[in-house]
Amino acid sequence: NCKGHADYCEDITGICINCRDDSAGDFCERCQDGYMLVPGVGGRHTCQPCACPLSILSNNFAVHCDRGLAGLRCKCQDGYAGHFCERCAPGYYGNPTAIGNSCKRCDCNGNSDPNLIFNECHNMTGHCQHCWGNTAGANCERCAPGFYGDAISAKDYAATVNLCNISCDECIWQLIGDLRLSNKTLDQLKVGVLNISTGAAANDRLKYYNYTAHQLQVLALNWMKTCRGFFNTLSLDPILINIIKVFGLNRSVNHPVSCSDLRAGDANGFVQRAISAANVYNNIVKYINDAEITSLMTLNSSQRAEDVCSPLPLENLNVLVPELLDKLKVVEEKKPVNNVTTNIMRIRELIAQARSVARKVQVSMKFNGQSSVEVHPHSHLEELKTVTSISLFMRVDPDKDPIEDRFILYLGDRNGRKDYMGLAIKNDNLVYVYNLGGEDVEIPLGSKPVSQWPAVFNYIKVERLGRHGKVFLTIPSQSSTDEQKFIQKGEAPGTDSLFDIDPKDIVFFVGGVPPGVRLPPPLSLAPFVGCIELGSLNNDVISLYNFKQTNKMDVVASTPCPRYKLAFSQSRIASYLFDGTGYALINNIERRGKFGVVTRFDIAVRTVANNGVLFLMVSGEKFFLLELKNGFLRLMYNFGFSNGPKLLENNLPKLQINDARYHEVSVIYHQSKKVILLVDKSHVKSMENPKTTLPFSDIYIGGAPSSILKSRPELSAVVGLKGCVKGFQFQKKDFNLLEEPGTIGISSGCPEESFMSRKAYFNGESYLGSTAKISPFDHFEGGLNFRTVQPSGLLFYHSDESDEFSISLENGAVVLNNRGTRVKSHKKQYNDGRTHFLVASVNNQKQDRDIEPEDFQRYTEKVQTSLQDCPVQRPPAALLSRHRAKHGPPQKVKTGIISDRSTLPVDLKETKTDDQEPSEPNSDSCYISSSPRATPQAFHYGGIASSRQHYTNLPDSLSERSHFALSLKTNSSYGTIFYVSDAQEENFMALFLAHGKLVYTFNVAEQRVKIKSEKKYNDGSWHNVIFIRDGSKGRLIIDWLSVLEDGIPESNNSWHVSSPLYIGGVPPGRAQKNIQTNSAYSFTGCLKNIQLDGQWLSSIMETYGVTPCFEGVSEQGTYFSEEGGYITLDESFDLGLNFELVMEVRPRVASGVLMYVRTKEGFFTMYTHQGVVVVLVNDGTHEFFTKVSPRQGLCAGNWHRITVIRDNNVVQLNVGSEVNHVVGPLNTSSTDDRKPVFIGGVPDLVPVSIPTRKAYMGCMRNLTINNSPVSFKKALLVHGAVSVGTCPVA
Repeated sequence: NCKGHADYCEDITGICINCRDDSAGDFCERCQDGYMLVPGVGGRHTCQPCACPLSILSNNFAVHCDRGLAGLRCKCQDGYAGHFCERCAPGYYGNPTAIGNSCKRCDCNGNSDPNLIFNECHNMTGHCQHCWGNTAGANCERCAPGFYGDAISAKDYAATVNLCNISCDECIWQLIGDLRLSNKTLDQLKVGVLNISTGAAANDRLKYYNYTAHQLQVLALNWMKTCRGFFNTLSLDPILINIIKVFGLNRSVNHPVSCSDLRAGDANGFVQRAISAANVYNNIVKYINDAEITSLMTLNSSQRAEDVCSPLPLENLNVLVPELLDKLKVVEEKKPVNNVTTNIMRIRELIAQARSVARKVQVSMKFNGQSSVEVHPHSHLEELKTVTSISLFMRVDPDKDPIEDRFILYLGDRNGRKDYMGLAIKNDNLVYVYNLGGEDVEIPLGSKPVSQWPAVFNYIKVERLGRHGKVFLTIPSQSSTDEQKFIQKGEAPGTDSLFDIDPKDIVFFVGGVPPGVRLPPPLSLAPFVGCIELGSLNNDVISLYNFKQTNKMDVVASTPCPRYKLAFSQSRIASYLFDGTGYALINNIERRGKFGVVTRFDIAVRTVANNGVLFLMVSGEKFFLLELKNGFLRLMYNFGFSNGPKLLENNLPKLQINDARYHEVSVIYHQSKKVILLVDKSHVKSMENPKTTLPFSDIYIGGAPSSILKSRPELSAVVGLKGCVKGFQFQKKDFNLLEEPGTIGISSGCPEESFMSRKAYFNGESYLGSTAKISPFDHFEGGLNFRTVQPSGLLFYHSDESDEFSISLENGAVVLNNRGTRVKSHKKQYNDGRTHFLVASVNNQKQDRDIEPEDFQRYTEKVQTSLQDCPVQRPPAALLSRHRAKHGPPQKVKTGIISDRSTLPVDLKETKTDDQEPSEPNSDSCYISSSPRATPQAFHYGGIASSRQHYTNLPDSLSERSHFALSLKTNSSYGTIFYVSDAQEENFMALFLAHGKLVYTFNVAEQRVKIKSEKKYNDGSWHNVIFIRDGSKGRLIIDWLSVLEDGIPESNNSWHVSSPLYIGGVPPGRAQKNIQTNSAYSFTGCLKNIQLDGQWLSSIMETYGVTPCFEGVSEQGTYFSEEGGYITLDESFDLGLNFELVMEVRPRVASGVLMYVRTKEGFFTMYTHQGVVVVLVNDGTHEFFTKVSPRQGLCAGNWHRITVIRDNNVVQLNVGSEVNHVVGPLNTSSTDDRKPVFIGGVPDLVPVSIPTRKAYMGCMRNLTINNSPVSFKKALLVHGAVSVGTCPVA
């Protein structure tokens, strides 16, 4: 009697053995915890997961549940609350309705108010809301501003005497925080005054606000005064004060430092760093003065508002409130308020620049056996966990100081208890030491005893990759010896591969340690004697002068040892390293050569970056820019030309220079009217302009200050160069960029590590392929970091004939497959957007493995892969849909690293079709961006009644249950958001708007479940919507707060729907029988984050009138977006042998189809090609055209009115006031018939033989044909990414 849920029972008692199907009990008569008993036929029953709140294992938080007359009843686990366990209980936080999410206990470190347990932390974020005892932070884990101590263990908090007795960064952020608090209080004041009711409390309320506002204003002013003195006395930061002491610059930073004053004493190449430091501080002091002046103006304005806030008799409140709000509005709109923030942020930027200078001081320090330095560690500590490398130059003199066991450096936990790595001299050997949580690993370099080193700077590098460590030594060439290189390898036992470091406790000591610090036993040695200059930490330049503190370090008594910078073979030629933050500035460039008939600039560049400025000259509104854009050289300049900037942009192979090799780039300005571009001494492109002398005196190289880049819209997107520059010349004269007074934040040398690409971003359609010979089947060890939000995808694949080896993600788990043997991770999903490190090994027996980091730059195949940026989010679905529209259904995911693509299975190889076109040269950029600012992964619907997207590949489980989630923003009162049905529309499911309320409905046989929200959600704000169908029960969850449920009794009727699923609207005539008439068309608004059962919906097959969800100001018109689209007009429009057509356009690219119509014999088309408007006629026998190139520039960002008049074989084209025409041959056989008209593009099926069939991109308005206005809202078809009615302005 086991109800069909067990196969065996005990002979005597009948107790069932091994109940299955989630049943439990002696006779399988009940369900396991979290499941609900559903009666069946013949006394049998089934156990279904409790939908508490979701009927999937990861989001079922019920102990048990049952269904009563009032619906489902859930008994929740600890930490959950609500009828359906849909929210977290007091003292917990999380979002149980989001797939994979759960409730966790608030963690406020015992520092929250015990009287407020019901509001201890935010129920979604977990941020503690009521820290007490002078604590602060998301977990009350630190002391509040103005207090110091231990907020977690000792719980002692003491007030500081001087608030500015802290670092500069904290001082600035305290100030900004107070200003923000002041603004917040004023906002509360407005709301409070508006809500004041009559009674005695009103006056008290005003008094309180008045007092608070006054206190905040006084506090802000005190901050400005205190911090101003703080800056002027150079209490900013100990880093650069010590730099200035080192260089002997004992003078006020308010007076600029002259390079000529110091160059004579520049024995060790220190001067340029000193000048950089002084220049930075001059700028900071200037901006502090500006910030104080504007703050005083702000205070005066605020004081006037405060006067209005003074208590008044209650009967005057009706006069007070509007006057108060008017005054506050004046204060808000005052420019000085904004300037305060602008100046403070500029100060913040300058401080970061100062730190950048300090990091790049390539000067040694001399250690005397008692001194030590604590250096600021790496800023990206996460990157140290898998790979850690430190390079340095070290000099010892065995003749003067006998070699003894000595400490060199330590990177690790402050208390020496956790993971660490270090360097020491032991037994006359250089020894690399590290520990990854197990045993200490010591790697001695025995092949070259330290006592045999020459008394010069020798290059040392230690490297750890997972468990594997290496130590390198390079001794430079001497008069009688060549350069010598030594290497030693080692390996940590066990499986731990990560360098486990806590950002709060990590320290970096060099030369020695301060008193009281305990080091691990292998490094507990006497302090170092000799000179050290730090080189890099991972790939970042690092300096001893970027220190937190020093101990017994006297840089005056112990003069730093000079180092010959070109001693090593890899740096024989002077070169400069740019990291994207610094720049070189050459003032008065004509001091070395004059602008002449031929003016020449030469620069050698080596980079792997996609974008970066090579050099820039700016003078007021005029500029000259040479940069990298998407890996290609791009030149843009404007010397005050009437038709806007000149642009040289092309995807010629010669212009692509981001291949990690040096390329010589030359720009020649010839006879003041022609710009010539040479790459590697070969002519590439020339451009002419009106004769103009170069109006510049200064030139920026590799970057520029943000104030310069923000001065003109054409420069706003320019970024600093990451790479190396060698040999900049003007008029064939060399410049030493490090000696230029305006240079900030660059360093000498060009380390190879700067050009290794260890990071790659895959978009779901991409892979990297290598021809390297490996055999992972029997002996293998490898590892990688990965970060993704996709549940499934290929990470690594290799095959050899029939044998396959792969590492992949499957539903969030990591799976290793070796010749059919699978190893799968359990208990955790790794598609959470966080960085995870995985190590895979096969037959991990002891053998000598040479583990090397992979350099993706060296891979032979790079398909749609970025080696620069690594965003977590997946690419917009529209991009995927464009690819799939060309290539058919989506193929199996092939994201990852492929070691040999030729042996991939058929379903993993990339498919290509014959109709793929080679990409056209990209000379189509315009003044306004082709990608207006838009909400990521969001789409805009509306403008036409049938705006929508079609999704396919619906899962079979949809017939049983579904969990849809999306975010919605709209002002519409009516319209369809979601619809799916079978072919006859008997079975359906829909989400739509009615009177601004959300309605979720589906059928169960002949009956309907209908759930309607109580509130309206058409308020223009984003709202999160979840709608669930579980058999005959439905649930609608809005903003994770409102949970609505409805259903009808269970039935045995089947429910099936078919593709496609419609988002945003439905095709004409669809859904009329299931949705009320005024809602059976597209809603107007935006949707994002559309998911089904926790997976992104990405299988878009068709798009009609849907664009990205643009932000910012809009204008009237019809927008053709970069994803491509067109509008089809019906045959009622006469575009035969005689017609007049007028349109206004504002293009965002210089090439695209504006209009196309097929005739019986041929075609008639109008298009733009590289900024020229062209009209082309093909009558079947002859082809003729006319064109106009607007003087103001088609791409200058303004509107152009285009008129086309045809009279049989005569065609006239007007663009603004410019006119051209053509008289073609007369074809007597031509007929005047009517065909569909395509606007903005051409369908793929239509054969077109014109220079471009690119879709138009930009705005279009006021189209008339034969003086009759054309309404795109009534068009026959709007296909693709076209927004009818509105265009983004910016």
